[in-house]
Amino acid sequence: MHSDEGGPVYINGKEAKLKKYSEEFYEAKGAGVTLSISNTGGQYDVSYTSKKGSGTCQPGSSAAPAAATASATTHKASLAEKACLKAVSDKTDVAQQQLQVIDVMDSEAGVGVTIKVPGAEAPWSCLSDKKGHVQGAAYTGN
Repeated sequence: MHSDEGGPVYINGKEAKLKKYSEEFYEAKGAGVTLSISNTGGQYDVSYTSKKGSGTCQPGSSAAPAAATASATTHKASLAEKACLKAVSDKTDVAQQQLQVIDVMDSEAGVGVTIKVPGAEAPWSCLSDKKGHVQGAAYTGN
C-alpha cells in the first residue's frame, strides 16, 4: 500500500481507486469495499466498510520474493494462512510448497490472504477466519 505516494492500493488483489483528502487521509474503493486510510506520524490506521460488515485492519507489508524467501524460515504461518494455502492448492492442483503468500490482512472480520500461484498472471485471494475456516478462495484475474 502506497496511498501516501498516490497509490497503488489493492483490495482483494485488484487495484482500487484512490482519493486523497489531505496529506494524512486517503480513501480507496474497489471490489465493494471502502478503505479509510490515515497516516499520522508514519503509523497507518485502516478501517474498512462493505455490505458484509466493517472493522479495522493492520496493513500488511509485501516483500520482494527473495526477501520473502529469506524470511520464510522465521515466519510462522497462521491457521488462516495454512487453510488458505490448502484451499488454493486444492483449486489449482498446485502443491502447497510451490505457492507463495504475498500478503496477509488481519481484521476483526477475518483474515485475507493473497497467494501467488506459479504461472498465473494474477494472484489468488482467500478469506478465512482466524481458526482456519475458509470462507472462499478465488482467482483475481480474468
